Amino acid sequence: MVSIVSPQLPDDPQQARADDRLLTAGSVIQADGYCDQPYVVVAADGAWVCVVTSSATHEGDPSQRVVSRRSTDQGRTWSDPVDVEPPTGPEASWAVPLVLPTGRIYVFYTYNSANLREVITNTGTSPRVDTLGDMVFRYSDDNGRTWSTDRYTVPMRTFDIDRTNPYQGQVLFWWSVGKPEIVGDAVYIGASKVGGFREERLGFQRTSEGFVMCSTNILTEPDPARITWTTLPDGAVGLRAPQGDVAEEHKVIGLSDGSLYCTYRTEVGVIAEAYSRDGGHNWTTPRPATFATGRPIRNPRAATFAWACGDGRYLLWFHNNGNTWFGTYRNPAWLSGGVEVDGVIRWSEPEIAVYADDPQTSMSYPDLVHDGDRFWVTETQKSVARVHALDPGLLDGLWSQHHRSGVPDDCLLLDHRAGGPVPGPVTLPRFQLRRGNWRIEDGRAGFTLDAWLTVNDLSPGRMLIEQRDPAGVGFALSLAERGRLRLTLNDGRRECGWVSEQDTLTAGRRAHVAVIVDGGPKLILFVADGRLQDGGDERPYGWGRFSADLRDVTTGADVVLHGRDRDEVETLRIHGRALRVSEAVAAYRAGPAGTAPHLTGRA
Repeated sequence: MVSIVSPQLPDDPQQARADDRLLTAGSVIQADGYCDQPYVVVAADGAWVCVVTSSATHEGDPSQRVVSRRSTDQGRTWSDPVDVEPPTGPEASWAVPLVLPTGRIYVFYTYNSANLREVITNTGTSPRVDTLGDMVFRYSDDNGRTWSTDRYTVPMRTFDIDRTNPYQGQVLFWWSVGKPEIVGDAVYIGASKVGGFREERLGFQRTSEGFVMCSTNILTEPDPARITWTTLPDGAVGLRAPQGDVAEEHKVIGLSDGSLYCTYRTEVGVIAEAYSRDGGHNWTTPRPATFATGRPIRNPRAATFAWACGDGRYLLWFHNNGNTWFGTYRNPAWLSGGVEVDGVIRWSEPEIAVYADDPQTSMSYPDLVHDGDRFWVTETQKSVARVHALDPGLLDGLWSQHHRSGVPDDCLLLDHRAGGPVPGPVTLPRFQLRRGNWRIEDGRAGFTLDAWLTVNDLSPGRMLIEQRDPAGVGFALSLAERGRLRLTLNDGRRECGWVSEQDTLTAGRRAHVAVIVDGGPKLILFVADGRLQDGGDERPYGWGRFSADLRDVTTGADVVLHGRDRDEVETLRIHGRALRVSEAVAAYRAGPAGTAPHLTGRA
């Protein structure tokens, strides 16, 4: 059968669609000078307290210090900054806050206690001295309005990597981005030791590995001077990378049975993970973190954090590409939802959480804020820090992805089954909207092709599905080399496209493919048999960008299905919006008939 359904679009087709994933849709925390690691705790009085590593100019400037701000309206507005450490130095950096059940707030950070003005590198010296010194803390007993006069030092045990640095361990190279976690009766702070520095353009940290600071009495000891600390793991070697010399920005969380789970970045394009079943003394052999399907989770040399969300649920922030350098590979940011199964976390296929219109913009060093039954995420571009509310529907889709099935029908433009009548035309949402004679507005619209295919002849160039006029305006889904699919978009002015991974199709095998054209971040995604393609061994990206100048691919032409006599296109649904990845996975689980209960679509 063919069912043409009037689109129930969330907005008027001639109005731009609001997209809460857009970077600038967030509320600004700080936007002056340099600002990093905007980490938030919810104080006893209900206010949010955010600590930020800040300076007047840039990262590593001598004015680098730690400031705090408060918000009493869940991040919409913020107070003026309060200095935790003054800008007169020495450098204070990489602050991570902790709120206790008693209401006391601690903030831990790297402090250049010796006031060194340069550090030895592999080629000479560097004036950047913000990633060395002591771990120190101050505290607040008035919900972050003021901070203790005294500063306290956390004693850190040296490892082999410290003793072989240029100062033989007399100066410790280290930093932390791991927000402290309360697990049982103890507090754990993930951090990273550095073996040596080099030119910043090559990556300032030359070698690195992880360590964990643990206190078993901080939750009950009111005297900060009497808090005890243990440096973990046992022995002289920290948490290293499965491959390469870089293992850094370790973040530790607790599982439901009290086990610890640690994620961290590497320089080989994947996230590393390790588990501890004995309170951090010993850890499993580090390995690449994987999705539930067993595929490595790809990430450049950028911060990646796991967060515990309660009830055996977790979230993972990362960038879903396998580039092996800093670069501009931190846009967009993605979230995967984790569920705990037999003491390990099974990570879902990811969704886009935050994106910027400019592909060169990067966002990183996030924090998860859990207040009541809602979640927010903070991030920074190092010059502007923001907070973003997370859509509960997006999170629910991630956490239920492992078992949910069904087909969304809120924006269904076409529902075709093999053997049914020939489809007619469909009207797709416009990527850009004309305003007056000259102004063009970004519509942030999209669409999805959701098809079950059984293709016997995989000859490259063969057309499967298209809606194009004689001038080529419209869209086409065709075969490319080695079982790949190619989506082509043409508005009469320019042509854009993206190609799936090889072996997306195998001759004679039924396959489910959802091609998501997301007009928010301007990305094309392929979800094949319930798996979001990530580029595999062929390329660092599984997703591709299309031009922000692409306007409208709708034509008056009919939708044409090729190979109809062989029923190569068993079903085709065209949705008038970009489905979430979780929805595409659920459509795969529902099978060709899509008989499972329908899902509620995204507004």
